[in-house]
Amino acid sequence: MADTQILDGEIIITLPVEKVYPGIKEKLEEYLNRFPIKVIPVKKLSQAQNGLIHVLLKQFGDEIGYTLIEIKELMKEQFAISTDRLDFSTAKCDMETANEFISFIIEQALELGINLYILGRHDKRYRHILEIDNITQRYVIACLRKRVCCICGKEHNEYNTIELHHWNSVASIGGYENCDGLKTPFMSLCAKHHQEFHATGKETFKNKYYIEGVWLNTELVKELKKIYKGHFKGFKEE
Repeated sequence: MADTQILDGEIIITLPVEKVYPGIKEKLEEYLNRFPIKVIPVKKLSQAQNGLIHVLLKQFGDEIGYTLIEIKELMKEQFAISTDRLDFSTAKCDMETANEFISFIIEQALELGINLYILGRHDKRYRHILEIDNITQRYVIACLRKRVCCICGKEHNEYNTIELHHWNSVASIGGYENCDGLKTPFMSLCAKHHQEFHATGKETFKNKYYIEGVWLNTELVKELKKIYKGHFKGFKEE
């Protein structure tokens, strides 16, 4: 992908090519001059996004013994390869790509069993996560897949049971026998936070943690059915 910048009154285009040879610059300029310039403005990543990226990377690096610089370079390289954005740079990143990178960091950490979980209500890291569209949803889905509590980050093991939580009451969808995973949002909660949800109610819980269940599609239901045994009894695979 070409990199473009304005320098000393000129538009400078840096274009990767297979081979640099004499005369290629002139040929490319002649070729490009045939086309009109079309500018597509996109919103640059926000300060909140940039702050969250560095907070998450610092937290991730501390867990695995990497410095901030080391983990940042590693995550940038892996993200660039996995998304085919070989010129990826946070310095020139737009908001949509920044969202994807934040989700990538969270998901990579969960893959290693590291929970970059949502923190306290007044923590800046917590608010940053919630100010960015789709990040919370992708976080909840990642937690569902890894069977960790999306509030406190506890893992499912012999000491902790992480439960599949129906955001709306099971009775409202016809009971467990009729639950196909498509009629209500879901999230994964530890016993403590599951009890808190039922004790305080949906609205209080949402207002406290600024997080809610996510809707599943058929592919996610198939995937989660293998993780949460005994659930989605009403789901019929085609």
